Amino acid sequence: PPVPPPTPAPAQPGQAPQPVAGDATGWSMDERLYNQIWGMFEDLSRAVAAYRSAVDFAESRMGQELDRALADPRNRIGGAGDRAREEARAKRDELTARAREALDRDLGQLAAEASVVEPALPAAYAGWDNPVWHAHRIPMELPMALRLGDLHLPERADLRIPLLVRLPLERGMWVDSGRTGSEAAALMDGDRLRRQAMETAVLHAARLLSVYPPGEFSVHVIDPAGAAAGPLAPLVDAGVLAGRAE
Repeated sequence: PPVPPPTPAPAQPGQAPQPVAGDATGWSMDERLYNQIWGMFEDLSRAVAAYRSAVDFAESRMGQELDRALADPRNRIGGAGDRAREEARAKRDELTARAREALDRDLGQLAAEASVVEPALPAAYAGWDNPVWHAHRIPMELPMALRLGDLHLPERADLRIPLLVRLPLERGMWVDSGRTGSEAAALMDGDRLRRQAMETAVLHAARLLSVYPPGEFSVHVIDPAGAAAGPLAPLVDAGVLAGRAE
């Protein structure tokens, strides 16, 4: 039978229980951490979706109240119209503030959970800055999942949830160097975007090589113009490319 997950320490009255790494179902610690991380992602998605929905509702309600108040021509001028606008905006601000308070509470709990989960992650789940890489050993078996990056939302950019994918990959990864709607991409020219896309691909290749047992994963590169020589240099110097076509 699976080993039961750790039990959180008893919470103080009026406080949420202290988070524990591996506090999820699973047959192994890696599986429990995987399930816990995806639970955190789902909690983040729900909390932010509820907040955005509440803000949209507050804006819509303010618009409706203003429309009703100003439908009477007599309220469009003078003090009555100004009071109606102030009252509608005050209600909007109150609803938005309450929604933000609930969001901050939920995200605070997620941040506390992330602070205990991140240090407990195995190398395949961990970021490059995690000390677990200092004691990294050649893997003898394929891990359950691999970290590709972090997921975060503008409502709290410092809260980052690991993006894990199951291994072996069921489909390939596509790294798009096309211009996107992000502010960062808008400030870059095409050459820089393509270089960053190649650096991203090399980074993912390095992560895959680091978690696969020796001989079970190979990297082939097609670079006819040699445009990716710079980003590919770490893989070339390490001698891990199984094939390169130029």
